[in-house]
Amino acid sequence: MENDVIVLYPGNWLYNAGVIGFLDSLKEVEGIPYEDVANFKDDGSLEIKKDIFKNLNVEERYFGARKIASIVGKANLYKNYLQESWKDKFHYFVEKFSKVEESEEALSCGLCYRKFILLKDDIKELENIGLKKFLDGISKFDMRHMSMLGPSIGGFPNGFWNNSQSFHICPLCSYLIIHHHIALVELSDKSKIFVNAPSFKVMWHLNRYVKEVYGREKVEVIRELLGMSIIELSLKFHIQLGKWTMMNIEVVNQYREGNNDKIEFFSLPYETILLLLDRNIASLINDVGEINVLNLVLDGKYREILDFGERVFKIGIKNKNDWGKQESDFINKKIKLDKNKNNLVTFSQKLFKLYALIEEKIGKGVHV
Repeated sequence: MENDVIVLYPGNWLYNAGVIGFLDSLKEVEGIPYEDVANFKDDGSLEIKKDIFKNLNVEERYFGARKIASIVGKANLYKNYLQESWKDKFHYFVEKFSKVEESEEALSCGLCYRKFILLKDDIKELENIGLKKFLDGISKFDMRHMSMLGPSIGGFPNGFWNNSQSFHICPLCSYLIIHHHIALVELSDKSKIFVNAPSFKVMWHLNRYVKEVYGREKVEVIRELLGMSIIELSLKFHIQLGKWTMMNIEVVNQYREGNNDKIEFFSLPYETILLLLDRNIASLINDVGEINVLNLVLDGKYREILDFGERVFKIGIKNKNDWGKQESDFINKKIKLDKNKNNLVTFSQKLFKLYALIEEKIGKGVHV
């Protein structure tokens, strides 16, 4: 590891969301584009320049008008992470990450699985100014790091949390995860989602596209939102994804059910992601623009795309005055966009082409 950068590798979703949220916060608070301080690597890792931690506007970003992480006092999300009496000293803690390093003598972190530590002289300095209790407190994961996931509220959801007791967390992770909520996209039902993957580059772009797609389309179904975002990734940014990455793209859905906080995970099959990342297929689905066609792809019902196209074509070659009620109802129910309703033959031809491209991609006879 170079002395002037920290190299981060994807881990569990909470840690990943913390890293992405931190990158988002740089532009939001300091006005620094991530490109100025971070470098996405092709192996999925991320390099962050250490010097950035000496230049953060700590007072403004955590305690000021543009507060991005509720870490003071009795905040619900990070309850008691930082007591009021430590508020004016917190910037010293943040600045020490400019010299953070890994050490084989340290305990492995339960979030990033690395061994990041602060230098001994820096720890001593922080303890001398009254932050020893703070440093001790954040070294074990509990509800101060995230109240809905801490062990004191009844265990851990899903396979990420294998320990029923608090585990060791390195100081860097303890800091990064307070930014995780910035990376989440809040839907109209107040649930929140994050796209997780084994690559920070993929996560950065997919979560950006999720926000763009949701803001533009207000898509409520998570799989449709993920599908459209993968299409945007394919069309707008040329990323070659390995099989491992495609197999492990998932949406983390955080929601409330009654008085309980819940977390669920959703993913698309590898074959489906492979199709959506094909630029020709993605371009045609985008051009068609019909959600029901996207859903046929997401459901693996490729033959129904052909059947749909054939019926549309048969109706389209007729004079509209000769349509029966069933034909009119079918067109109005199945086709939402005027550009497609007004050009049925052209629309049907796009469906035929889409089916042919899918068949070519997956091989004849598969899922027909």
